[in-house]
Amino acid sequence: MKRQGRVFLPRACVPAAVLLSALWLTACGSNNDSNLTPQPAAPTLVTETFTGTIGQNAIMVHPFSVTSSGTLMTGYTALSPTSVTALGLGIAVWDAATQSCGLNISQNDAARSGNTGLTGTPSPGYFCVRAYDGGNVPAGVAVSYTLQVQHY
Repeated sequence: MKRQGRVFLPRACVPAAVLLSALWLTACGSNNDSNLTPQPAAPTLVTETFTGTIGQNAIMVHPFSVTSSGTLMTGYTALSPTSVTALGLGIAVWDAATQSCGLNISQNDAARSGNTGLTGTPSPGYFCVRAYDGGNVPAGVAVSYTLQVQHY
């Protein structure tokens, strides 16, 4: 039976309609808020580039800070003149109060351009990379270098 503007269901259909409506509302009203839980941000890879010039028996120091634990890689990306094929490379702890680089934690006396000279897994903190003559710079020669440090 139909009246103007309203639809009437037979009495036998009413319980089924109520049950279906309840199931539909339960499914739509899920209380799963796992999507609302903040997820920690993935650490960001940081690439720092340093340049300098050293002569025989010289050292240059470049400080940097590590904010998240993870892999650290460093190496020379350019050496000039090309007659110098390697320089020393060291990683140490940086003392910001005294503006000094401690003893090398790790070092490579013959790091070559285009290769990873050192790798490690430091905790967050202040470090320095040391470029030095590892016995490869002839007297009277100035070596220009570019090195990169990648860390988190």
